[in-house]
Amino acid sequence: MKNKVIYILILVAFIFSCEKEGQIIEDNGEGITIEFLEGLNDDPTYQLSKDSNGFYNLNLDRNTNQTIQRITGRILRNGYPLVDLGSGAQPKNINWESNLYWWLLEGDTVANITYTYLNLFTGELVYVNLPPLINWKEVIVPTINENSYSNQETGIVNTVIAPIQEMIGDTMKIKMTYIHSITQQEEGSNSFDIIGERVFKDSTYVILK
Repeated sequence: MKNKVIYILILVAFIFSCEKEGQIIEDNGEGITIEFLEGLNDDPTYQLSKDSNGFYNLNLDRNTNQTIQRITGRILRNGYPLVDLGSGAQPKNINWESNLYWWLLEGDTVANITYTYLNLFTGELVYVNLPPLINWKEVIVPTINENSYSNQETGIVNTVIAPIQEMIGDTMKIKMTYIHSITQQEEGSNSFDIIGERVFKDSTYVILK
């Protein structure tokens, strides 16, 4: 009778130990959020105002062809910078999209170049206008920097938009996307398997004035 009890205890212990060793840890992206910051910028000086429809407003610079504006978002997990099973606390690649673009035509001026030097005899700066840089083929120019990486310590991520004067009156839709790799890892193992993807998105609108 005593031997039977011993065998049963050993068998139960073996079953539980097998279950523990075979336990699978999965990171399916639970708790991840991606969003634009209020005002679309983490610096209050450059935040954009929002109208009653929830659209932001950007006044374009009339003195230059392109207006440069930094756009800020944030990616977190349960309120904290994102740490995942596959890569840990690493900067995350964020994709940005805009519905607006413009054509740079063959023969268009890309840049005006000025050479500056100090005249050693007069002590004055001399400015010399050099031939402009001319575009040699037609290209589509996006109005947004399409990829950037988040700050692993804060979750903050930035990009830049650059609409042109001809877009005054248009509405720019900005979308940010993060693709999370769904991973599995056996408890106690140093390796993991990627078994799928989960996409996180947010979008906003900017009226160009």
